[in-house]
Amino acid sequence: MGIIGKGELFTEAHDVMKRLMAEGYQAYMVGGCVRDSLLGRPINDVDIATSALPEQVLSLFPRVVPTGLQHGTVTVVMPTNTYEVTTFRKESAYEGHRRPEEVEFIGDLDEDLMRRDFTINAMAIDADGELHDPFGGEADLEQRLIRCVGNAEQRFREDALRMLRCVRFAAILSGRIAKSTWRALCHEKSTLVFVAMERVRDELWKLTAGADPARGWALLLRSGLLQHTKEPLGALASTESTRWQPLLCALGRVTSPELRLALLLLGHEVDKGEAKRIALALRLSGAQQDAVLGVLRAEARLAAGGNAALAAAAVPGGAQAWRRPFAQALFAYGEDALRGWLACRSALAGVGAAGEPAAAVQPFLQHGQAWLEDIPVRRLQDIALTGSDLLQAADRVAGPWLGHSLEAAWLAVALQEVPNEREVLLKYAVKEWKER
Repeated sequence: MGIIGKGELFTEAHDVMKRLMAEGYQAYMVGGCVRDSLLGRPINDVDIATSALPEQVLSLFPRVVPTGLQHGTVTVVMPTNTYEVTTFRKESAYEGHRRPEEVEFIGDLDEDLMRRDFTINAMAIDADGELHDPFGGEADLEQRLIRCVGNAEQRFREDALRMLRCVRFAAILSGRIAKSTWRALCHEKSTLVFVAMERVRDELWKLTAGADPARGWALLLRSGLLQHTKEPLGALASTESTRWQPLLCALGRVTSPELRLALLLLGHEVDKGEAKRIALALRLSGAQQDAVLGVLRAEARLAAGGNAALAAAAVPGGAQAWRRPFAQALFAYGEDALRGWLACRSALAGVGAAGEPAAAVQPFLQHGQAWLEDIPVRRLQDIALTGSDLLQAADRVAGPWLGHSLEAAWLAVALQEVPNEREVLLKYAVKEWKER
């Protein structure tokens, strides 16, 4: 096969392996770096398996971190990169369908590879670039076939997260799942309840961020796997195929995992409260929540504003009634949320997915992009008026009136009703709070 890769990452990995081999131990690159090298995909980290015991690895390198000694893992710190070096091992029965109760260190590479999840992850490469593939992983990789090592039901019972990993690999490799592996997944899917939601989130996020998220979500739909998470995921766990089909077609029309998740929630007509519950169940980070929920909050504001504008637009000057709730949503949730909403709604409209009545949102969809470009201010800081200016002019104690007046001034500039000039805005804002 030749050298697995070039650059500092692989040069240092070979240095680690050669140091181990110089002391008479076996050493191999294993797992994802082998799989990805065969696929020609970028490799960001290299894991090494060895016959050396953890304490022997600790003694061979000047800079080490005892990452997981009970499981045989030591992190070797090289000048540029770090490498997880793990002793060959076999595992006893698994505790809670997640982690082995006991680990036994062994001296045989094939037996170590036997405990891994899928054949495409059960390959190793030695320091000479020779591939060791006892379970046919290379052939499966060529066919984009996801197949468990050994007994599939046993693999999934050992670690229930492997079922989500199975779906994710099928999605990111545009592959298929072996029949025996699929049957085992469907049989063992109830054990997903033992997996922490943080780990579920990580797998779903990687799947959704991939090049073919529709394939992964279609497999989740067919299997009903997400109906068995530790905390319920509501509409995301639905198996109503008629609702899902247009959403799967729309997924690839938006690019980020945040927008793809928001699109699924919008397409299922999930309200912002339920969306928040699902985001919390998935343990989304603050930034992820802001991105996803910002779209749902903008949807709620625009839907309400659109319905109100339907009547207002029938009277002279009523067209401004559509721009006003759009600008208010921009002020409340920011430009990213509005652009995200436009992208998601446009994607859903493009495939005829269910959602808000077209009459209520059509003006936003039709003109929203142009309105965003036309609005001269994006944030409160963009107007030529500060809270200090207004407090000094009003000679009044700060309170809720201050925020209302500044927002009114911002909105007037955004709708181009007044120029963005300090004295003009000061008079406008003072008049506004006096009239409230």
